[in-house]
Amino acid sequence: MILLTVLMTTGIAYVVIERLEPQYRARSTLVLTVLDTRVRTTDVELESFEMTRAIIETEIDILHSRGFAAEVAENLSLFRNPEFGGVVDDGTDTGVDPETRDRVIDATLAAYTAFRSGESLAIAILATAPDPDLAAGIANTVTETYISNAQDKRREGIEQGIQFLRSRVAGLGEELSQAEVSLASFIRNNDLDDTELPGQLRAEENRLNAMIASLEADRSSEARSRSQEIAAQVEEVGAKLQALTRSQLTLLRMERSMELLRARYQSAVERLNGLETQQNFSGQGARQVTVARVPSEPFWPDRRMLLAAGAFAGLVLAVVAALLREATDTRISSETGVAGISGVMNFGYVPRLVSKGLFRRRHAPLRALRDDPNSAFAQSLSRLLTLWLNLRAGSKVLMITSGLPAEGKSTLAVSLGAIAARSGMKVLLVDLDRHRRGVSNLLEATIDPVGPAALLEGRASPIPVSVDGDQVEGLEVLSLDLQNRAAAQSMSDMLHALKQHLTERYDIVLLDTPPVLAVDDACRLRGLAENTLVAVRWNRTTRDELRGAMQQLGRNGIAVTGTVITDLNTRKHRRYGYGGFVQYHAYGPSHQR
Repeated sequence: MILLTVLMTTGIAYVVIERLEPQYRARSTLVLTVLDTRVRTTDVELESFEMTRAIIETEIDILHSRGFAAEVAENLSLFRNPEFGGVVDDGTDTGVDPETRDRVIDATLAAYTAFRSGESLAIAILATAPDPDLAAGIANTVTETYISNAQDKRREGIEQGIQFLRSRVAGLGEELSQAEVSLASFIRNNDLDDTELPGQLRAEENRLNAMIASLEADRSSEARSRSQEIAAQVEEVGAKLQALTRSQLTLLRMERSMELLRARYQSAVERLNGLETQQNFSGQGARQVTVARVPSEPFWPDRRMLLAAGAFAGLVLAVVAALLREATDTRISSETGVAGISGVMNFGYVPRLVSKGLFRRRHAPLRALRDDPNSAFAQSLSRLLTLWLNLRAGSKVLMITSGLPAEGKSTLAVSLGAIAARSGMKVLLVDLDRHRRGVSNLLEATIDPVGPAALLEGRASPIPVSVDGDQVEGLEVLSLDLQNRAAAQSMSDMLHALKQHLTERYDIVLLDTPPVLAVDDACRLRGLAENTLVAVRWNRTTRDELRGAMQQLGRNGIAVTGTVITDLNTRKHRRYGYGGFVQYHAYGPSHQR
């Protein structure tokens, strides 16, 4: 069973392997740069930063994103690939519906994976597809798309920075121009372009103050009036001087503000010039170091691995099944099991009788005993007969029965009778199985059943047994019918008289009866049978069947002398070690080497 299970599971694994679609695997590798470059958003400048673990893991997440997978599918035209879940390209410009798009993106994400080993900056792209060219295409396209996106992203950032700086320079230039116009207008409006004006006003103020001082000596009213007029002129000149001073201070503030604006404008121009210069020298951020090659052989299915797994699974399944079978098997296969259920002695094992030769003849125990008198089958019967003769205590009538049909009782009866006859005893085989006539069939003879009265009155008698025309000396057979009316009227007296009649003429009388669990014929022979043997077929009769047969015989007052295990497969018994001593090998001149 274990071998068949292993072979079956291995065969199933082989069939499954043949039906599996081959999968091809390709690998490409990209390496991130140690220092990456980007535009700093605070002042729109290029800056470098170190690649950290978090940044690298983020880049791997980007590789596994649906948006990135959609770009890969678009670059490979997978949305128009029916084998990849896409729609058939019919030459029209019709778009792809959202359901198909999601299906292709899912298939694309399932077709590749990105990973790195340890703290390495190298990211491996492993692509799987049923087509080797497609597997290599996916691996290379993922790498190329990532590098292209990284470069485009950097260029886009630089372009945005340049556009911002250009607008900033233009704004600052306009603002500086307006400041210069305002400054020039302020200078003109406040006479700040006349550098001699302050001196002239101070000289006029001094002249007027001198005139006031000369008029103070004259006490006339005209002098006082003139002095007041001059004093008013002094105040006017002083006011002009103060206004001029304030204008100069304002001019200084305006000049400082304009210088600051001019400095900002100059700085923006310089940054713009530097960014434009570095525009064409921005790094890619990553480079491809391994280009995926088209695989020549599929990596899946791995025939050896799967076949080995199938064989191992079959072995495990077979062992488990065998253990479960052993645990739930109620069939009897050892003397211990028989004795524990029946409560009586087991007389031994009778090996299975196997026909030999190219053209095997029907089951014929007498012919087998004649052709090979020293076989294991013959020796086991001889031991059984010897044991019974030693234990029978003078009894001659032995009933052989079983629980159910096909348990070897008729073969046991015929074979035991032949062995006893060969030992010089006069033996009678009584076929009491009116349903199947097992003894008559084994002897290949047509025997008419007779009633007990005819036998007792001498109107019928047993007939000799012969094998292929040769009479077996000392062995006779009788088919007895106990179902007539006369037997039914006085069964006990009739059986007693029949037993006395038979034991006076024969050394051993072997009764072959029907199974006790099928019909009750054997249970009626209490007055005829002196000993009873129950045939138990090896590895077929169950515990419940034997227990039922023993209970049925016990309820009818028939004491069972012992059991006999029939149809023993010596090879399996020896292999599995069911217990009990069994003579497996024949012993005699015909088997000497």
